[in-house]
Amino acid sequence: ETKEQVGVIGVGRMGLPIVKHLIRHGHEVIACDIDTGNLAKARDLGARVAGTPAELGKHLRFVILGVGYDDEVNTVAIGESGVLATLSKGSIVAVSSTVAPETVKALDARAREKSCDVLDAPICRGRWFADEGKLLALFGGKPDVIARGRTVYSAFCSDIAVLGDVGH
Repeated sequence: ETKEQVGVIGVGRMGLPIVKHLIRHGHEVIACDIDTGNLAKARDLGARVAGTPAELGKHLRFVILGVGYDDEVNTVAIGESGVLATLSKGSIVAVSSTVAPETVKALDARAREKSCDVLDAPICRGRWFADEGKLLALFGGKPDVIARGRTVYSAFCSDIAVLGDVGH
């Protein structure tokens, strides 16, 4: 089985275990973070690293945003050096950050302009479950995007609940 190459933007307390589980399940991972210490830890786990979200986007078609909140999501996705600028047609941006429904809906509209999709994918249960690969993901998006997301998220989530469209 061919595994999706995955980018993870934000490899802090939640992102590092996600990287670990993705690699353990055979995914090639490229990590990006403003904290060089976090990048070094991701590299030690076996991830390649990218200096900016835009650089990361040049090399893959599935990106998980694991940064904190609305402003950080907008910065890494559509800001200067944002990942959306370099993603190719058919790419998915999975938003696993704590954001308002309006933020993820607006990002989805911007992604569709580039023939890309957003997977609304907040994760629950916290850091101890992240360490064990037993997070809960709440998915919103188109059926084909959800199916593709399930193959990636099953590496670090024991449960995935599909709730409907982006923003639900």
